[in-house]
Amino acid sequence: MNSNSFIESKKTILSLFKGKKFTKVIKLGKKLLKKNSQDSDLLYILGLSSVNLKNYTEAENFFKKLLIFKKNDEIFYIYGNINSKLKNYEIAINSFNQAISLNPKFSEAYNNLGNVKKLTNNIEDAIKNYKKAISIKKDNLTALLNLAVVYREERKYFESKDVYKKILELDNNNLTAKHDLGSINTILGDFKLARKYYKEVLKEDKKNFKSYKNYIEITKIDEKDDIFKTLENVSTDNINDQNKVDMFHSLSKGYFDQNKKQLGLKFLEKGKTIKKQYSNFSIKREKKIFNNLKDYFENNYSKEIKYQKKINKIPIFILGMPRSGTTLIERILSTHSKIYGAGELIFFPQIVNKNYIKNSKNFDDTLSKIRTEYSDQIIKLPNNNRYIIDKLPLNFKWIGFIIKALPEAKIIHLERNAMAVCWSNYRINFRDTGMEMALSQRDIAEYYALYDDLMKFWFKKFNKKIINVNYEKFVSDHVTETKNLIHKLNLDWEEGLKDYNKNNDKPVETASLHQVRGKIVKNTSEQWKIYKDYLIDMQNTLKSYEIDF
Repeated sequence: MNSNSFIESKKTILSLFKGKKFTKVIKLGKKLLKKNSQDSDLLYILGLSSVNLKNYTEAENFFKKLLIFKKNDEIFYIYGNINSKLKNYEIAINSFNQAISLNPKFSEAYNNLGNVKKLTNNIEDAIKNYKKAISIKKDNLTALLNLAVVYREERKYFESKDVYKKILELDNNNLTAKHDLGSINTILGDFKLARKYYKEVLKEDKKNFKSYKNYIEITKIDEKDDIFKTLENVSTDNINDQNKVDMFHSLSKGYFDQNKKQLGLKFLEKGKTIKKQYSNFSIKREKKIFNNLKDYFENNYSKEIKYQKKINKIPIFILGMPRSGTTLIERILSTHSKIYGAGELIFFPQIVNKNYIKNSKNFDDTLSKIRTEYSDQIIKLPNNNRYIIDKLPLNFKWIGFIIKALPEAKIIHLERNAMAVCWSNYRINFRDTGMEMALSQRDIAEYYALYDDLMKFWFKKFNKKIINVNYEKFVSDHVTETKNLIHKLNLDWEEGLKDYNKNNDKPVETASLHQVRGKIVKNTSEQWKIYKDYLIDMQNTLKSYEIDF
């Protein structure tokens, strides 16, 4: 092939690329590349076409060859993005740094370097790079959004709010920023401001189902509510299943608020039915996990391990079934001057999963690793309090590990009427996949039975190590019961515990975020009876396990 013919073939391929005919570009480009394997233009076009086709392995190969012949900031930047997609994070980091060394004002490279640092759990470096990207380019909305999100994920809510406000200064109609500001203000308890942001979003986007969901969750809906009336009239045509789930649960909650029981139940069931189609939850698998736990500790519970390393902060685990009152207890106790409420930390189950579920050969070694890794995590929490509340309800599964790996820890178990717990879980549209047992009446009741059986096992083995709190008794006289609890924790009483909600601006992220900021309501454990004729399957399942309610 002569040079003119080669150039004409390149022009054809370039035309195909501009026309987004990427498959044809790859087919013809590979053939032409055999004529000149060092043609940088051809390698570049082939690489970008592969990126557009999401064939990142092939794209990486083209750009790797290109970098032999041509090195500039853009090529290193693209190569970094490709390797980030391939999870070759060290190569990606090196590529972005190369791009920055060639172009120190490359804002986008700093942003994407921040993304990789975040993916590799180097949060401080991620924040540093996002900030650098923004300092170079004040209107880099992508970097601003990334910074706002990472602050929120790190529970630095006020810092996150400030960044979102800067985004709105640049783009007053940025609906993502407005929705997220609504979410943050909800967590911080400013429901009036949160509603304002959600309304602004929904004024522009009548199908923003997450904003409907969040608005309705924090609002007592009546027949005059304009947001709810709008949602009632939204067509379900061309709406994906996730949005339908949010829509139906939002309608359900709104109808329950208006005492329209049948409509509330109808849409609750519609939402659950769709969500369950995508669930991999298996009660059979859960039974196996619970039985394995009992077997494991039946053989090892009497072993005593002496640890050389002391822990500087004492965890207080508040656990039990979700919706059993754990958020309320944390909110009250975190008012104490020596206690820091860290919320629902995910460290412990992750560490147990790593050291027990995936590798449970040696009991002593497993517990030592759990102790070291957990204490290393809680020491990083931003406070100087002696006691740290870890309020992840499902940690009830790991009580044996807590007691054996962290003998200094305090454990508070919340028990509540079984039907109250099951109904409360069933009616909530939980965000995380860990609550898929609540997608059917039978599953949530069967799961409660597993929980009940495991707790009986833990009490039999470690009764003196577990502080049991009955929710119904606690809310009937929370001051007296709080005094009893503080005494059992070996702490001194503080008068501020009586008015735990006064000047308490601590963030709340759980499904109880609205409820716990108000006055304690008694007799909520009886509310399920309003729907008892509908909850027959739930009741019969509990009865089959001889569980009283």
